[in-house]
Parts: sequence; C-alpha cells; structure tokens
Amino acid sequence: MIRDYTRRLLWLVIGMVVSAVGITMMLQANVGLEPWSVLQQGMAQSTGMTYGTASMIVGAAAIGAAVLCGESFGFGTVINIILCAVFIDGLLALGWIPQMHTLPGGILMLLIGLELLVLGTWMYMKSALGAGPRDALMVALARKTGHSVGLCRASVEIIVIIIGFLLGGQVGIGTVISAFGLGSLFNLNFFLLHFHAEKLHQENVAETLRNLRRGK
Repeated sequence: MIRDYTRRLLWLVIGMVVSAVGITMMLQANVGLEPWSVLQQGMAQSTGMTYGTASMIVGAAAIGAAVLCGESFGFGTVINIILCAVFIDGLLALGWIPQMHTLPGGILMLLIGLELLVLGTWMYMKSALGAGPRDALMVALARKTGHSVGLCRASVEIIVIIIGFLLGGQVGIGTVISAFGLGSLFNLNFFLLHFHAEKLHQENVAETLRNLRRGK
C-alpha cells in the first residue's frame, strides 16, 4: 500500500515539474497566454506578487468555490496548487528559459509549452490523487447549473480572460491558439497514450485517509 502511494506521489510530483516547465515556456513565449495564465499574470503585474503566488491564490479560490458547490478534492489537488506555483517561480527566478522576441520563435515555444502542460497533466491525473482545482470547479458548475462542462468552461474562461486583460495580463495570438488548440491537444495525447481520464476515479481526501488506515 505504501509502495503504491509512493509510486502515485512520484507521478504527481513529476507531472507538476513538467507542467511548470510548460507554463513557464508559455509565459516566456511572449505571444499571449492561455486564459487562466492571463488572469494570473495580470494579478502578478497589478499587485507585485509573483506569478506562482497568483497561481496559488487562483487555484485555492477555484477549489474553494468547487467545495461550496458540493465538489470534493484530494491531497493531489492541494499539492498541485502549492508545488506547481513554487516550481514556476523557481524557473522564472533561475532564468533558464529565455523570453522570445520574435513571433515564429514565440509561437514555437508556446506550442512546446502547451504539449508539456498536457503531458504534465496526464502524469498528474494518472496518480489519481485528486482532481485539479480548475477542473473540479468546472464539474461543480456543470452539476450546479445543469449546463455542459464545455459551456461552463468556455463561460468561465471568457470572464477570466477579460479580468486578466484588465489587470494587465497578456492577450494575443497565443491566447487564441491555446483556447482553440489545448482541448484538441489533450484529446490527441490521451488517445496516443491510451489514457481514459473519464474512467479514472480521482481519490478525495477522505478516501485516501480511509485507504491508508485500512492498509489497502
């Protein structure tokens, strides 16, 4: 049992590292960001906080709203919120990923960043230690409103982009590419990896604690 949870935790942490590299590349691409990154960058620029801190606040707010709507979360959700933010701030501080200043170079870096974000998410989801905060929010809103997850996601992301843009977040061609291409990239990668996210049960905190107590 401990060995199983250790293996799953390793998948989770590696997924966070890969996702953080991908998000940092998207930030440094300098051609526009995906919706949630627009908001988080806008928060960072308008308040002086780091991008990672903004990411942590947004993630915590998202899972808080999901819980209020009746959704649960797992230990992986909490680790996701904290670790990804720390890794992104660390990578930005180290300056290992240069900022792009040309459109072709920026788009290429954005696309690589998106692919790494998808792979990191796959690793994280594979651990089955809890849904991501933003995903949990979308599911909660869908259940609460009776609308589809896709419609809830699109509606929330439009609001997120507008608020982020007003706060100074970068909106550009990269935002359009991310908004329309990220879902297809997820579908393609999950197909090639034979990964069925909808069939994988994500443990919430209570289930993990119960399994650990029972030694399963």
